[in-house]
Amino acid sequence: MKITPLRTAALSCAAFILLSFGASHASAQVGVSIQVGTPPPPPPPGYGYHRWAAPYPGAVWIGGHNEWNGARWVYVGGYYGYPPRRGAVWVQPVYRHGYYHAGYWR
Repeated sequence: MKITPLRTAALSCAAFILLSFGASHASAQVGVSIQVGTPPPPPPPGYGYHRWAAPYPGAVWIGGHNEWNGARWVYVGGYYGYPPRRGAVWVQPVYRHGYYHAGYWR
């Protein structure tokens, strides 16, 4: 049986796909996290992200805060946001009585 250039290209392509598919499965990882009870209180506020001049009229400064991501507290630096409607006010997130209340527009 004679091997033609088209057949060679098809076999090369199939081999590449199979090798690529096999490599992606070999590098897969599985992680498990278990949380019992409420999260611990957040650490004190972090440093940095000082307030700078507003980039556009109507921009509202949203201060830096600690945010619970399901496994640990992560510091989110301050930034400017655009209110969803005229007169909206940003309410900072708060940790109170063992519960984390995310920030929101009021």
